[in-house]
Amino acid sequence: MPPRLPPFVSRVGFRGPNLIRTLTTTRTRLNTGVPPHPPPQQPSQPSGYKQGMSRYRLFASPFAKVFLGAVFTYQVIYWTWVKLEMEDVKEGRNKDVAALEKEVRELTGK
Repeated sequence: MPPRLPPFVSRVGFRGPNLIRTLTTTRTRLNTGVPPHPPPQQPSQPSGYKQGMSRYRLFASPFAKVFLGAVFTYQVIYWTWVKLEMEDVKEGRNKDVAALEKEVRELTGK
């Protein structure tokens, strides 16, 4: 039968009858001052990709402004077109309803 552990002792930390680690004990990590991995060395010469991108970075902001302006203009024109179409459909339905009401009045004799 395994030994009974007190309730404050972690069962995961149980390593034998003499080596019991509680939940409050942790290993201390010593700061040796050396990072685990050395930082990557920066190349003395920029890569061809960075040189190519530096040419087009100048045009990124104007391109974004023109693109967003075009999207905004399209949305305004589309919204206006839909609103005019809905008014046209509504007007056609109102004419149909008026014609039907006139026909009903004639049939009922009022």
